[in-house]
Amino acid sequence: MALDIAGHVAGSDGVLHVSGQITYDDVAAYMDSTRYLDLSGAAQQTHSTLPFARGSYWMEPVRPDVHLTGCDLEYLNEERVVGCYRPSLFVGMLTAGEHTGFVGGRSIASQRIGVPTLLGVGREVEITSGQRRGQICRMSGFHIGADFLRSLAEDGPAGSAGLARLLDDGFAFHEIEHSVALRILLTQLANNPYSGALGQIYAESRILSALVELAGLLHQAGDSAIPVLSRSHREHAEQARLLLDARLADPPSVPELARTIGLNETDLRRSFKSAFGTTIIDYLRDRRLDVARMLVRQRELSVATIAYRV
Repeated sequence: MALDIAGHVAGSDGVLHVSGQITYDDVAAYMDSTRYLDLSGAAQQTHSTLPFARGSYWMEPVRPDVHLTGCDLEYLNEERVVGCYRPSLFVGMLTAGEHTGFVGGRSIASQRIGVPTLLGVGREVEITSGQRRGQICRMSGFHIGADFLRSLAEDGPAGSAGLARLLDDGFAFHEIEHSVALRILLTQLANNPYSGALGQIYAESRILSALVELAGLLHQAGDSAIPVLSRSHREHAEQARLLLDARLADPPSVPELARTIGLNETDLRRSFKSAFGTTIIDYLRDRRLDVARMLVRQRELSVATIAYRV
């Protein structure tokens, strides 16, 4: 079934497309049926019926256990939502803004525009949102279910067993910056020139080509999964981010931030980078730009006043 923003049934093609003001309730029921994500926990959130973002989010089946997906969002709040990530593979590419969050206690933050990202999960693990108010995230890619991936490993091209091993290892996160071919395939997938049956055939061909490219890359390289952040270090990173957000016009220095949180500077820098995929200084710069853009759009303050505030 396809859902519009009000959650009404709009067809029987298995497509989800929501736009405008988006709530967790708008996507939770559909996601639970796809085998990739269970956001039913979002229904337990006090504000699950209130918009968490504006923009658009979509997911479209290409074949059983294979879905196109993408989003173009501006987040409206920082409420954390916890769900369950099921055994699957996601391959996508950020085209604007940044992506943040935690899967199984590991950060999957990225600010690298145009760099293909791979996330493989071999067992059900907790997923936690990590957005901030005003954050932009525009990305697209595809989900592959565990059953399809394992069948591909048995009957697919040479090297495709490496794709299934991503699930066997339990967790894998890669940023694949050196593959021009994969970047081109994901760009073509995001800009599908066709619609209807021809569009679906085109999308399937791009996805299968991307999997063949990935299989070859993984055959050549070992796993480089990112390290686990402890709960205490993740909480320290979150606390540092909140302090920075509260004092954008007059931010604390890194030594002051470390003293306030009760962590040494080296651990704070490392925890912050692991949690959010950026340094404290770069985060502060980008956050100021986010706020400035938001204030400019509101047209209530002069540019000089905005510059003084941020």
